[in-house]
Amino acid sequence: MKLKFPLATLAGVITWLLVALLTLYILWHLPGKHPIFSVSLLLLLFGLCFILLTQEEHPYGVTGRYGRYLLGGSLACAFALLWLLPSRHFDYLAILTIIWVCFLPYVMSQQRAFLLSMLVVICWFSLQAWLEQRSLWITASLYGTFHLFAVIMQSAITAEQQAKQALAEKNLELQSAQQLLLAASRQTERTRIARNLHDLLGHHLTALTIQLQIASYHTDGEAKQQVDKSLQLARLLLSDVREAVSSMRDGTDLNLRQLLQPVVENLPESLQIELDIPTELSVSSILQAQHFLMLVREAVSNTLKHAGASKLSIVARLEQQDLAVTITITDNGKLVDNWQWGNGLTGMQERLAECGGSLMMSNNTGAMQLQIRLPQELTRV
Repeated sequence: MKLKFPLATLAGVITWLLVALLTLYILWHLPGKHPIFSVSLLLLLFGLCFILLTQEEHPYGVTGRYGRYLLGGSLACAFALLWLLPSRHFDYLAILTIIWVCFLPYVMSQQRAFLLSMLVVICWFSLQAWLEQRSLWITASLYGTFHLFAVIMQSAITAEQQAKQALAEKNLELQSAQQLLLAASRQTERTRIARNLHDLLGHHLTALTIQLQIASYHTDGEAKQQVDKSLQLARLLLSDVREAVSSMRDGTDLNLRQLLQPVVENLPESLQIELDIPTELSVSSILQAQHFLMLVREAVSNTLKHAGASKLSIVARLEQQDLAVTITITDNGKLVDNWQWGNGLTGMQERLAECGGSLMMSNNTGAMQLQIRLPQELTRV
């Protein structure tokens, strides 16, 4: 969830401040005694709940762990103000519920937000009509349309933000796929050149070496010395070609740190990434590199969506005994008590099952720690 901060929050805060100041001003000048302290406290609590609910990737945000409680608390504050204040002087207090319904599209569908908004409007003006002993159906109708308009506009903003986020994720996937394609293309071309060098040039040099050996047996004197020198040069050249071919084949390995770099660079600035991957760690297969990228991306995506973390650590190590790589991903977020195994972790487990890997989860000071093991033919460049 991404609210437009500070513009949307600033507009809501200004509206709340105007309502609060106007309410206190009118209440101060009304004759008689009035619960100014209680009203001030309720207005302050409503504003505090609003500000907390607009925080991105935060436990107190509208989609956070405590968001539902703050939503309920802010609505309770608004109804408490309606109950405490003489309604004839404070008809505008329904503006607070308009502010409140703007959060609904973030936590439920548009249809449910409509229904809940209408229920709030009915309860609000029914209570106000009972307190004032007069009909308020015209005012309720007008404010009801304002509530619906607020829900529609906020739903449109939410849909746009979700589409933008989905587009950003697809763009990141395309960048990863592009990098893999480029790496695969380079790997294929280097392999082709190495094969041609070995099969063509190596074959001809081997034949030349054999011919020079035969010539050395059938010559003597100065001619034999020249043939032996040519034979030594041919053997040296053949050795150089074999070394060049081996070097080119080794150079086709894909560096894990370089593969992960584009994924890290395109993450939100609110999440700090710590990479602990040896610079020499690489894989020789495009499929292995794809598994590595997809697993790390899914883990990072889960952290951004659910953990509310500000720091993420990715550690990769090579196990020499069974030639497997272990990837440990840890964040500083908080694991929800009633968390459930979602599609993201299920997809990671299925991908690991395809390549014979494993996934272990543990609780690291309240946050989830993922340990991924990939049995691969790893090499060091």
